[in-house]
Amino acid sequence: MSDETLFPTSDDDELLISVYQKQGRTLDDLPYTPEFAAIADALGAETLAARAAMFHRLHNLRKASKLPRLGKAAAARPRIDPAQEKLLATEVEQAVGALSLRDRLPYTEKFDRVVERFNASAGLQLSPHDVWRLIAKLAK
Repeated sequence: MSDETLFPTSDDDELLISVYQKQGRTLDDLPYTPEFAAIADALGAETLAARAAMFHRLHNLRKASKLPRLGKAAAARPRIDPAQEKLLATEVEQAVGALSLRDRLPYTEKFDRVVERFNASAGLQLSPHDVWRLIAKLAK
């Protein structure tokens, strides 16, 4: 499948939902994990653009109430202080314009830059998964 038509039919949605359910990880806890990689591999999403499209499709399915809730995240998100939260929010806003657009970040070069700049500015060494978990929390 091309990146632009990664999930063009309801049959593909059914496969995506099925593979997602088997991983047992919540959507906000999924990016940059072996479980996400397993979903991507099962659906042939090999490129960053394809993975970004797949993540976006999962979010659309959740908004349409077609994606089952799978419980709690596998692990607690890291804790950062309020100044670091503000710094991260600023990085996200600079990357995509607003915190509400955060779901556009995973599996993009913009996200990689957010992780790199945030870690450098905050003096941290968080993984992309941990930074995503923090970003998901910021916007709620």
